[in-house]
Formats: sequence, structure tokens, C-alpha cells
Amino acid sequence: MTIRTALGCALMIAAAGPTLAGEAGPVADTMATEYPNEKIGPRVLNVEPNVPPASGKLLEEQGKWLNDHGVSPHLSMTEIYLRNPSVGLDTGNHEALTLFAIGADFNLDKLVGLPGGTIHFEQLYVPWTSNLTYGGQVGDVIAGKPGPYIPRVSHLTLFTYEQKLMDDKLAIEVGKSNAGNYFALPLCNVPLGCVNAILQDTAGFNPPPYANWGARVGYDFSSALRAQVGAWRSNNAYPFTNGWERDAGDSGGTLSTVYLANLAYRTDYRMEAYPQTLEVLGFHNNGQQTDPYYTVNGTSKVTDPSAAADTSKGVSGFYLGAKKTVWRQDGGKTNDLAPTAVAAYANLTHTLDEDTTNGVGTQGNAGLILSAPFRSRPFDSYSVNVNWAQLTSREQRFLEEAHAATGGGNYNPGRNEYAVSLDANFILTDSIVVSPFVLRTWGANSWLNPYTGVNPRDGYAAGLLFHVQFDEMLGLNSHH
Repeated sequence: MTIRTALGCALMIAAAGPTLAGEAGPVADTMATEYPNEKIGPRVLNVEPNVPPASGKLLEEQGKWLNDHGVSPHLSMTEIYLRNPSVGLDTGNHEALTLFAIGADFNLDKLVGLPGGTIHFEQLYVPWTSNLTYGGQVGDVIAGKPGPYIPRVSHLTLFTYEQKLMDDKLAIEVGKSNAGNYFALPLCNVPLGCVNAILQDTAGFNPPPYANWGARVGYDFSSALRAQVGAWRSNNAYPFTNGWERDAGDSGGTLSTVYLANLAYRTDYRMEAYPQTLEVLGFHNNGQQTDPYYTVNGTSKVTDPSAAADTSKGVSGFYLGAKKTVWRQDGGKTNDLAPTAVAAYANLTHTLDEDTTNGVGTQGNAGLILSAPFRSRPFDSYSVNVNWAQLTSREQRFLEEAHAATGGGNYNPGRNEYAVSLDANFILTDSIVVSPFVLRTWGANSWLNPYTGVNPRDGYAAGLLFHVQFDEMLGLNSHH
């Protein structure tokens, strides 16, 4: 690893805020409510209802027995609906997905007497999909990239062994997982609204639910401060993997390795009246980068069928993020864990290499989250979110020439795309949450579908997530 890479793989200050106010990252297990810096796991893209669980549920006794014997089941369903009435290359389309996640955490201390050992497992089933080509129909970085492309019914999303040592301050975990379970956790109110194309593609996290072989080591300096390092294999043909592969399998993908390092500081309302998050993450992926514009002959790959030029062995970059509760209606004078409050957040991701294959050079995201404005609904949250994406100059040249080559004439968009979105989390019960959002773009591009010859339109996109946590609903895992 070069000096630049080592410096790039610096630190991150992890994502969250008040876990019970609906403004923070979702909670995937009991430990996450006790220690805000605990990993969140595959549910990172689902906002979960952080409501104190009710008693008298159907399988409550069975859930208590399972937990006493070291088994914490996870069973959920997420319905995703996306629509682009006026934005993109081909407007008026929609995508719908139904995802079922089934898994459990196995406490090996309770099961076999191994202190600090845990097995994490989760399998995803996507039995119903509609219009998986939605992302290409929209085409741009901000509105098109979040459209999930999941061509297989079944995916292994998590299968790891975690060992805690040194009074649980040190965590070592190995197995199949997604790097986004642990690094660069979303700061925004509805995580689907701040999908990071650089981390997922350039760094090689791969989007959830795709799991890769990986290992991480985390150390808690305090209940708020954690440092982590990790490495994951990355498969650039991830849509065609199912997570059970030992190597590239039959997906036809190219394997690389992403190296990560972070430092994460995070507090919640249990720890201070005005919680905050600070975050720095560095990455290096050792995969061969191919130039988005030039061929091996130094010509445009739009007009020359020769192979694209290899530019560099690897790519480095960083992610910076911060979040802070800046106002509370009660002035911070009460012990309310779900106060009426406003939090502000911002993050920036940048690649240090102009010639990366992905072609997205910089992404930024900022916003305000209003939690519990109505005291009758203390767990709801509302947000305004601003996004920015900038393509590299070589990616821009490629899009302009690809557009002209297919009869499109002049290509209108520039390198910068902007969007503003409004979203909300409506916590219906302790196991059901509904998250609608609407997005307006400016400078939409054809990044996901460059050879259409159509100039992308600025306009509106919208979506709705409906999440049911069945383990909570049935009482199998109702202990936040």
C-alpha cells in the first residue's frame, strides 16, 4: 500500500444520533441500543421502529426462551416502490421489490460456553420484482443509482463469526458480509435517499444485499469512540452473485480487495443532551482501473473498438461526515429519549484518482432532520435532504461522445448534478414503519445508460418504503 493509500485509509466517525428519536441509524440488535457505536448489520438501509416493545405478543414466551438460550431471530419484510414521473431518460416508469430477510444471531457463550463469541446469519429472499431496468431508465447518479437491481431470488447477506475480547472492547469478525454494515453508515433520515455510488462501486463495498468475504477488527476506546480496520473481497458483477460463492463463481466478475480504516465518534440521548456524530473513512481498492474515455491507443472508446486503457492499479479516496443535534424544544433540560429536536448533517466522498472506471469523482449530501414534532407521535421524523454528484472530466467526455454517436446531437448536462428531497419516517407500531420521499433533480445525466441518444430530463422522482419487523411483531426479539 502506498503512502497516499495509507493516509487515505484514515478514519471515520460513525453515523447516528438519537436511536430512539427516529433520526438515527436503525437498530439491529440489543447491543446497538446500549452502545451507539455497535455495528448495525444488514438492516442499515432499513429504518426500524425504535418504539419500546409492547408486552403480551403471540410468541413472547418462545422469544424469551430462545434469547435465554442464545438465539436472537431476525425476520423482516421490506417493500420498495420507486417511480420517475418526470426525471431521467425514459420517464413514467416504476420499480417494485419485495424483500424478506431471515436470520439470527447465535450467542456462543450461552450455547456452548464460548465467552464473547457470536455467529451472525441472514439470508435474503426477493420473490417478487417488477422492472429491474428502472435504474437505466432514470440513468443518473442521484435518482437512478438507488434503484435496486436484484436479478436473483435468494442472497446470502450475512454469515460471520465475531469474537469479543478485552472486556468486549476488541471485536474481530470474519466471514461473508457487506462492508457497509460497519463503515460509512448513513446519516440521512431515509438511507435510500443518500446512496453513495463512490463507496458502493469505486471503493468496492458493493450495494446491499451483496455479501463478500471480509474481515474487520474494531476497538472501542470508549462507549462513543471506535476505530476499525477491515478488508473485503469485491466482485464487480455483484448483481449476478448470490453470496454463497467461494470466488467469482459463474458471475463473470472481476475480483478486487478493498482496504478500509475509520475512526467513529457517536453519541445518543442516553449519553448527552445534544448527540453528535463525526466521521472520517479512508479506502483503497487494488482493482485494475480502466479509463472511462481512452482506449489503449489513446483514442476515444466511443469511436475505437480497441480495449479501454488500463490506468492504474487501484483507487483511493475518503469519506467525511458529521451530524449534530442543534436544537431541542425542551432545551436539553429533560431526560426525554425522544424529544422534539432538529439535527443537521453533512458528508462528502471523494476519489483521489481522476481516471477511475466508475466515473463519479465527488458526492456530497447534507440536510436537516426534525424529530417528534408532534408529541402524540414521538418516534416520527421528517427531513429535507440536498444531494450533489460530480462526474470526472473523462467520464463527462465519454457521455458527450456516446450521446452524439447514437444520433443524440449535443449533450446538455454538465458534470454536476444536484437534487433536493423531502422524506419522512412514520412509525406506525413497534414493528412497522412507512418511509415516503420525493426528489427533484437538476443536471440529471445519462451515467447509467450512456448510449440512448436521449438527453435526460430534470424533474421529480418518488418512492415509498414499507418495513415490517416480524420478529418484533411476534415477540421473538422484542427487547431493544
